[in-house]
Amino acid sequence: MSLLAVERTMTVFTAEVVETGGLLARIAVLLNPYDVRELELSLDRGELRIVVEGNGFDAGRVAARLEKVIGVLEVAVS
Repeated sequence: MSLLAVERTMTVFTAEVVETGGLLARIAVLLNPYDVRELELSLDRGELRIVVEGNGFDAGRVAARLEKVIGVLEVAVS
């Protein structure tokens, strides 16, 4: 019996942030239906990084929703 590694799609969102109080809580609520694997906020760089696993969602739509959060600027998807 062999175990095969299954590769899963990972979508990474990064954004410049200017306001941090309560930001992670708002982002977590916004991304509730998605399989979020990482949610990291760097205060030194003023950057938010989110890794979502899986397929079947519109990354552009998620990025647009993130851009509507107060304090989030310039969302990039990779």
